[in-house]
Amino acid sequence: MKTLGFAIVIASLCTFTSCNERSKRKDLSPEESASSSISAPIKFIQVDSLKIAYKVVGKGKPIIFLQRFRGTLNDWDPAFVDAVAKKYQVILFDAPGVGLSTGKVQTSVTKWADQAVQFAHNLGIDHSVYLGWSMGGAVAQVIAINHPDNVDKLVLLGTGPSGNLDFVPGNPEFGLRARKPVYGFDDYQFLFFYKSESAKVACASYLKRVDMIKEKDIDTKPASYQNMSIAMSDFKANKERDYFSHLKDIKQPVLIADGKFDPSYPLMNSSVLEREIPNSKLILYPDAGHGFLFQYYVEFVPELLAFIASDNKL
Repeated sequence: MKTLGFAIVIASLCTFTSCNERSKRKDLSPEESASSSISAPIKFIQVDSLKIAYKVVGKGKPIIFLQRFRGTLNDWDPAFVDAVAKKYQVILFDAPGVGLSTGKVQTSVTKWADQAVQFAHNLGIDHSVYLGWSMGGAVAQVIAINHPDNVDKLVLLGTGPSGNLDFVPGNPEFGLRARKPVYGFDDYQFLFFYKSESAKVACASYLKRVDMIKEKDIDTKPASYQNMSIAMSDFKANKERDYFSHLKDIKQPVLIADGKFDPSYPLMNSSVLEREIPNSKLILYPDAGHGFLFQYYVEFVPELLAFIASDNKL
């Protein structure tokens, strides 16, 4: 077990350095940065008796993206996806009962993990990098613990472990806003982009990019995200299995990242993940919240690509 805190300081300092570099670079416009993801068609594949909606962007080694609470194909930032897809094959999908995928949303993160692995197998992928954001990060942890032979590397973004003595709950307002039937601009900013003026600009840019997606998914239904809430509550309570105690058993390299002001998973939770997972690295981004991966995609994607391309040690 690693000591808590040291890696956070180092990662934060490195990240602040990269943030200073941001001013020297020109951000790509939505048209320049996101054309492939914007035009990618929605495909369907049969998994058991279910029809699963998915998109594929790029070529090469597969990276399977695991979406956040309520998230669908519509919510992945095209700029982020395309930046990763320049080097790798990015696979986005709706879990059963989410978006255009048929079936019922399971009230078990364990079953979500099983379904994700089965989806990958049906695509002919037996070994992959799994990238999980928020709730998807919980699913990714379970995949690594229950299906280790199917995981090459793991990326955990804006997420945290299951229940433990150091667990820090999110801002109650996050939970209330996350369950609103329709999000307004203020909701998107609070949920994903912090409260600064620069974060507000980043939020507007993100919404402009996702609005450009040509083939639209459908929103997650209230009954479906109620089941997601049950699944996450049980995961945090270690009801199905004490997944926290098994973080130490994850042998694959793991990249952990989050925004410094994440209202859903306060940064202590990322610190605990880094402490408990043996071969892991933590990066924190300033002036950012739960959606740091979209706000700082120019800085974060090179870190992500370098991690995936590296040997098996961090």
